[in-house]
Amino acid sequence: MAMFSKLLTEADVVKSLLIPSCSVDVQEEGNLYMQALDKNGKTWSFTCSVHRDETAGAVLSVCWDEFVREKNVRANDKVVLKENSTAGGTIFMVDVQRKIRLFGEDIWADI
Repeated sequence: MAMFSKLLTEADVVKSLLIPSCSVDVQEEGNLYMQALDKNGKTWSFTCSVHRDETAGAVLSVCWDEFVREKNVRANDKVVLKENSTAGGTIFMVDVQRKIRLFGEDIWADI
């Protein structure tokens, strides 16, 4: 089950991915690291910072430049984060999907 899903903006792709901190249960301001697995089983370590935004409240800013380059992530793609708790802690599953038109239907395909 997805705990967070977002249609990506140009700023999410060029600068950093912004996630409302309530979506990932982070309340304290500061820096942290997020471990994530992609569809191919590759482990990614994202540097994150939590800061307050006047309109959105607490926001988790995820630096994912290397992931964006390797996966060719673009604005209007969709990112889906799923939480996977194990005995060793929590690791996130990160999926990126792109809308394609197939047989006259719009579908979201993994990239």
